[in-house]
Amino acid sequence: MTFIPKKGDFLNRGAYRIKDSVTFTFCVKRKAPTHILLFDKASKKLLYTIPVTDEYRIGLMYSITISGLNWDELCYLYESDEVRFMDPYAPAVIGREKWMDADRQQDNYEIYGGFYDGDYDWDRDLCPEIAPCDTIIYKLHMRGFTMDHKLHNHKKGNFRGVLACLPYLKELGVTSLEFMPLYEFEEVRYHSHKEMGKNGKATLVTELPHSTNYWGYGKGNYFSPKASYFGGGDISRNMKDMVRAIHEEGMEVIMEISFSGEETDDFIIDVLLFWRREYHIDGFHILGVGLPSERIAENPFLGEAKIFYDHFSEKVLYDEEEDKHLFVYNDAFVFPLRRLQHHMDGSIAEFAGVLKRQKEHFGYVNFAATNTGFCLLDVYSYGEKHNLANGEDNTDGSNYNCSYNHGIEGETKKKNINRIRRMNARTALTAVLLSQGIPMISSGDEVLNTQKGNNNPYCQDNEIGWVNFSNKKSSRQFYDYIRHIIEFRKAHPVLHLEEPMHESDHLIRGLPDLSYHGREPWVMGIGAEKKGIGIMFFGGYGTPEYDDDVMLCFNFYYGEETFAVPALPEGRKWYFVTNTGEEEFVPDELPLKNQSQIIVPPGTVTILAGKGTAD
Repeated sequence: MTFIPKKGDFLNRGAYRIKDSVTFTFCVKRKAPTHILLFDKASKKLLYTIPVTDEYRIGLMYSITISGLNWDELCYLYESDEVRFMDPYAPAVIGREKWMDADRQQDNYEIYGGFYDGDYDWDRDLCPEIAPCDTIIYKLHMRGFTMDHKLHNHKKGNFRGVLACLPYLKELGVTSLEFMPLYEFEEVRYHSHKEMGKNGKATLVTELPHSTNYWGYGKGNYFSPKASYFGGGDISRNMKDMVRAIHEEGMEVIMEISFSGEETDDFIIDVLLFWRREYHIDGFHILGVGLPSERIAENPFLGEAKIFYDHFSEKVLYDEEEDKHLFVYNDAFVFPLRRLQHHMDGSIAEFAGVLKRQKEHFGYVNFAATNTGFCLLDVYSYGEKHNLANGEDNTDGSNYNCSYNHGIEGETKKKNINRIRRMNARTALTAVLLSQGIPMISSGDEVLNTQKGNNNPYCQDNEIGWVNFSNKKSSRQFYDYIRHIIEFRKAHPVLHLEEPMHESDHLIRGLPDLSYHGREPWVMGIGAEKKGIGIMFFGGYGTPEYDDDVMLCFNFYYGEETFAVPALPEGRKWYFVTNTGEEEFVPDELPLKNQSQIIVPPGTVTILAGKGTAD
């Protein structure tokens, strides 16, 4: 077959296809003989070796457009100075279409580049504009979320399963889906070594897989959707269809991207720009040490994308020129909460601080559990990690969990212990969902999923790492309870303001926006002995119109605690909404009989709403 080369446009690195032409744009380390190698996609037989001469080069960058070939049947590698290499900007990866394919060992797990066709009708994409104060994140692993969700086999472990579960997520009330790596990565963990052959040449020898890189962290092929997640047709189109479908349900797509430390700052920026431009991704949770957070924050193309990172420089965070799109995403919320719940010298002052933390130009993410640690139920079911299945003699995973098993290590049939565990889990997620920051729910926590005490299931592609969507009554009740808490948050803007609370009546509306109460109203000591706190959010600061007042009474003591209930403006009374010791969310329709105090059971939070008597 005859092919026609011409100089490329140098615009997009990678291999971009327009009709019967593909433009290859790539760089090399030094001037040397350079070629594009084209292989048959099915057999991986080398079909064409195309020299890329100096006429297609600027500096060390090449760009060449080739026409006249059947690109549907081809894949590619580059060769420079007689060394073959995979394109780090390849927009598709050929060779990993099947998850954990052991047959790949015979080909030394080699992969090839595929081509990107940007011809997609995004006109129907209804990108939601979700304000940071309205954002509620649900973090999931595409495979783990769908493997045990009672789906048909062809929907398990892939984007079709996610699409089938969108009604479930919509009903829960979350606004933003944070996906663990969706880009191409090597899930097969194997060892390889070189052996010297009789001809004096070294040969690469690979072994059978020894485990799975289930999470996908580490070095990846950052410009390609993962083939085993989005296969069964046009991979790029399938991912775009998923993003658009999520948008149509009014939810955002946030991609978690884990950088290995080998990437340049420019490369990292290029990755984010690519997914934002080509796939309409709404935000990024970036993982890695020393990432160029300042450059990411200042990039105008990313100016409306939500950017999550474990820390940003003070310069970036307090830049008043920036709209709020930067969010600190770390464990600063979870451990103050757990230390109080488990009587590990927790500080009520520290907890109150993280509960209300919010800034005018940046925000925070709060969670009670995440994938790097115990899942929520296991926090209250295990006193120590149980990671032997990972094959590392239980040395992996964090040893600092602030967890407690409530008398029995692991699962039990004792009703009282299970009741206490569920109560603590409800208290924890309620604290997260009623905090001023962005709440994050880790998938499965809303149905009391367990990982059997494994706090680092990075390699557990099985029932330990998958979410177990149980039909047990307790799981359904827990889901409904959390759904109602989310509804309560959404119905009360004073619980999720865009700007920080002042703890004063700074707009002269009658009461402070935020106030603290103990056994006496308006008086709250913060000594180390304190393990309870009443927090009142004055409805006059919720919206331009008067919102309900909300009071949260947290009791982390071993026994009951009495909280003073402050008097409301004339015509308004306190109503009982829920206590996290209850299995079901059933608000009272009548005002509290005692409008001056309330008794809160140990280990729980009681929610009160202040309403007009005519409401």
